[in-house]
Amino acid sequence: MMKPEGRVFLKSEFGLISDRWPCFSFSKKNVGQRLQAEFRPGRDIAIYVGTTSAEMTEDPDHRSRLISAVSIEPNHILKTSLIVPPDQWALTTARFGENPWPYSMAVLDAAVMTGPPYPEARVLTPKAYAALGAMENRGNVVEATGAEREAVMALQVRRIELHLSEPVQRYMRLMGGLSDTVEKTIKQEAARMALLIQARVKSGGEYTTRQNPLRTAPNVSDLVALIMRKWTDDQKGKCALCGGPLTQTTSKMLQPSADRIDSSNIAYDDANTQITHLACNLAKNEWGLDEFKDWLAIVRDVEVIE
Repeated sequence: MMKPEGRVFLKSEFGLISDRWPCFSFSKKNVGQRLQAEFRPGRDIAIYVGTTSAEMTEDPDHRSRLISAVSIEPNHILKTSLIVPPDQWALTTARFGENPWPYSMAVLDAAVMTGPPYPEARVLTPKAYAALGAMENRGNVVEATGAEREAVMALQVRRIELHLSEPVQRYMRLMGGLSDTVEKTIKQEAARMALLIQARVKSGGEYTTRQNPLRTAPNVSDLVALIMRKWTDDQKGKCALCGGPLTQTTSKMLQPSADRIDSSNIAYDDANTQITHLACNLAKNEWGLDEFKDWLAIVRDVEVIE
């Protein structure tokens, strides 16, 4: 789960990593910002330490113990409420108040320690465990170093597979569009299109020389993620209408454009959004998809099949 030179981070948790809470969650955004700066998936590991509270950590076998090991994706901070099963989230908010742990990171690899009995945190990692309980570190992560790191790395674990619901998988795929492997020019174009969509949504229903159509869309960051995933993963860098390459360009006709597949559907969402050339988008919207396909067949000199 980690490389020999990997870093080991400890975090207080209420229980084992599981399908009931299949993500790495926290209440302060600066925790995520620290992990974004320091944690490297495939190199580092995060260890769950059961709290001492009988109210928080209900299973006594988990209290003050090293109970889980996870590798996380630190580049994206996600909404916990969209990852945790709805019934579990309802129970959690009823018990701890509205949105108690609003931020999460995706768990890429998960394991549980062998037990019970589980390894005692204060025995194997006394310095890190003490630091974890310090007021300034509440809700944060601390690093185990030296002999304590070696002790953690020597522990036996059992890998587990997390089973995420289809809506959660779609959300994770959507947010995966924010990957650092996406080219800078694609990110720039995605941001431009997202801001343009937001402007269209805001102006919906207003009168200019005509009444602007109503539209709906997610927030800008989610829109950027959606557009980049559509561009790179779903469409493999090709226009959804003509199949030609999408690229950042000064040509208005070839400029990438976010298109609603069904124009009668007001939503720019995962099911109704595709990326096209601006000229293809305008032609389809003006004359319809059938006429656009007829035109495309003629300019490509191919036979039109009815």
